[in-house]
Amino acid sequence: MKSTILVATLAAVVAPFALARPTPVEAQSDVAFPPEVYSERRARLLDRLKAPVIVPGEYMIRHGGEKRQDPNFFYLTGVESPYAVLYMEPGAAGGAREILFLPEHRQFAGAQYSFQDPRLLDAAWNRLIRRLEPGPAAEEATGIAETAPLSDFVPRLRDLTRGEGTVYFAGESGELYAPPGLSPPQTHRQQLEASVAEALGGIELADATSAIERMRVIKDAHEIDALRTAAEISAAGLVEAMRQIEPGMNDLEVAGIMEWVWKREGSPRPAFPPIVASGPDAVSLFTIRSENYNSVDRVMQDGDLVFIDYGAAEWAMYGSDICRTFPVSGRFTEEQRRLYEIVLEAQRAAIAEVRPGASILDAIRAAARVYQAHGLEANEDIDAMGADRVWGLMPSPTHYLTQGRGLTQYTAVAGLGVRDIGHHIGLEATDGRDYSTPLEPGMVFTVEPKLYAPDLEIAIMIEDVILVTETGSENLSASAPRTVAEIERIMGAN
Repeated sequence: MKSTILVATLAAVVAPFALARPTPVEAQSDVAFPPEVYSERRARLLDRLKAPVIVPGEYMIRHGGEKRQDPNFFYLTGVESPYAVLYMEPGAAGGAREILFLPEHRQFAGAQYSFQDPRLLDAAWNRLIRRLEPGPAAEEATGIAETAPLSDFVPRLRDLTRGEGTVYFAGESGELYAPPGLSPPQTHRQQLEASVAEALGGIELADATSAIERMRVIKDAHEIDALRTAAEISAAGLVEAMRQIEPGMNDLEVAGIMEWVWKREGSPRPAFPPIVASGPDAVSLFTIRSENYNSVDRVMQDGDLVFIDYGAAEWAMYGSDICRTFPVSGRFTEEQRRLYEIVLEAQRAAIAEVRPGASILDAIRAAARVYQAHGLEANEDIDAMGADRVWGLMPSPTHYLTQGRGLTQYTAVAGLGVRDIGHHIGLEATDGRDYSTPLEPGMVFTVEPKLYAPDLEIAIMIEDVILVTETGSENLSASAPRTVAEIERIMGAN
């Protein structure tokens, strides 16, 4: 039987998209917002950059459903069609020229059983489902006035940009790893950028990505509805996990229980791979555990805590990221309860600081003060504790309070920086950690204080998705139980 979440989401989110839906081949995407939403975003970007902009889509050819459209391209177009390219330039009297370059009919498509007979390309099993093609149907579906074959992009680029001093390109920064002595390989996007720069013939190619990502930080009503629905579906999965979990179950089995709920409620995929870890396994940071093929594979024992950073259902391409920690047996031990309630107090203190005009550093320091007030800062002293016993407190009182330091550049890939309190969330589960500006209404980010106590084999994190409102904040994932009493009540209901 479907839960009430399904009824609510269908009424609030699905129905508006279903009205007057175009036929599948004409549609932008079955999860796109109305075309005017994307048109307004493109206009704002051009107003900021005041120069031509090139935004390529994701290649996505024969990807097996694992890839999604590039988030910056989708944010500006709502188009899922693979390998499309958006070109925009300011026009006279404040107008704009927009061209969407699209693959031609069946270009790049993985045809089967063609037998060299072109008529079989249009057989039932070979028909395209929701791909746009150049022409009036695509222009009507997207609100972009001009479409053209992708093969015309390079020949037209010189004419389109003639006389321009600067052209912006939505690329990607960072280097891939190469063994010492070898040049780092380039990503597909970096290769494409180099080719575009060559085709421009000396025109400066500037970065558009940072401007687009700054726009993505502030969510509109459509995005907030999608994020709220993703969080509610994720919370329903966590509740089901609490009800069904018991000693003897495998961590991966618990991930499957949650995914079953999400798919039942209409979420087609998770926002990131499973993070479910019980007992001592939870003390290992998942960025380390994920190096292994079987990274979620422990059999849970009576007395364990299970750490589930997998409230991660996606809705209309918008993600979620919720974490709950609870006892496998249904009851916290005295020490588990004591530490859990400290982490919950830290999270509440951080959320209480969230309001327009505040700094995320205010929230980080509020959580760190709770850890300090409970005397946990001493457990960060590696000289006193030793490497095998030193605790991990995030946010760190030592860093943010005792040493008086501010935010640092954090990268999970390189393992650099100091973990703080969370991250922005939207079209990507981790949209970034740009906390350089004061909080504004429409920002959505996670608040996720953590505690790792290896000597006790305890790892605790409580994570929620928080929206900055006009007057304060809203917890979009509040339907996921987080107090000891709520968790034990649900786990004891069976």
